[in-house]
Amino acid sequence: MREHSCGYCRWIVDVIYDARGKMYLNIGWEKFARHHSLEAGFILVFSYFGNRDMSVKVFDERRCRRDYHGDSTDEEDD
Repeated sequence: MREHSCGYCRWIVDVIYDARGKMYLNIGWEKFARHHSLEAGFILVFSYFGNRDMSVKVFDERRCRRDYHGDSTDEEDD
């Protein structure tokens, strides 16, 4: 997953599908959400490019775009 506002910083997030073909974010998502202090009321806009590649834009409860600069996920998950 790439953060659109951060020069396309990359986050590794496992994606799983249910029996109906619905996609869910799994392993790695909690770390992403915690790192970006996501809260109820935030809006996330995902763009899926195929081949396991997507970007995300984050808007806060006032619908203002949240920018995150300098993020990096090159480190291993804790």
